[in-house]
Amino acid sequence: MENVLDIFSNEQFSGILAIAVNILKALGIFILGIIISKWAGARVSKRLGNNKGVNVNETLRPFLVTIVKYGILFAALYSALTIAGIPASSLLAVFGAAGLAIALAVQGTLSNVAAGMMLIFLKVIRVGEYIATPSVQGSVLEISLFTTKLRASNGVMITVPNAQIWSSQITNYSRAEERRIDINIELARDNDLDKALADLTKVLQSSSHVIHPEKASIAITATSARSVTLQARAWITTDDVRGHTSDISLALGAIVRAKGYKLPPPPYS
Repeated sequence: MENVLDIFSNEQFSGILAIAVNILKALGIFILGIIISKWAGARVSKRLGNNKGVNVNETLRPFLVTIVKYGILFAALYSALTIAGIPASSLLAVFGAAGLAIALAVQGTLSNVAAGMMLIFLKVIRVGEYIATPSVQGSVLEISLFTTKLRASNGVMITVPNAQIWSSQITNYSRAEERRIDINIELARDNDLDKALADLTKVLQSSSHVIHPEKASIAITATSARSVTLQARAWITTDDVRGHTSDISLALGAIVRAKGYKLPPPPYS
């Protein structure tokens, strides 16, 4: 019993107790930092998307939120380690060495971060736009530090590393407000083609979906012994390309039927 009392009265116990208290304080600060980072991330995201706030666009918002969250976490970790008794100079040395080791180990991940920053700040793509690369296509939902989230036309969610998008050719179907469409129409060769061209051109230029009627035209692009191919070319808006193209195709088909133009005979008939 006396030996136990000697141990508890020893100065070493006071030092161990002080270290334990500092470790508990450091742990508490780090846990508090995690809680604050989550709260701050949600708050910043709300303020950046609020008309009463900064109202940052949806493409840049997730990136800024991530910076805020990780910044608070880093500050909390630094404070916790300092309170735990680790000198600031040692912390900087440790962080520097760890940073170098991590950078060498996760070069691919860092390339995704760099690619994400390039995609965001150069405004190559934006949230809501429909893009296509050689390997994937869909509507952009979010551009984060490491990945870009897309929604395919069939509703499937796709997550792609930023570097994969940045390093490939990107076709952006939403950036331009206008798009040219080509619609092919096949008729029998023995029709009055001059009259057919005039009738179809009139319908095409009068369509409410065509935004530059003077540029809309129809021309013969191919002929065979029994048929000709007419191509209608016009400019439309990109808000509903599929729907506008369908409406124009239906209008052209309707005038073909109304005017009694003959369609090509079936092959080998």
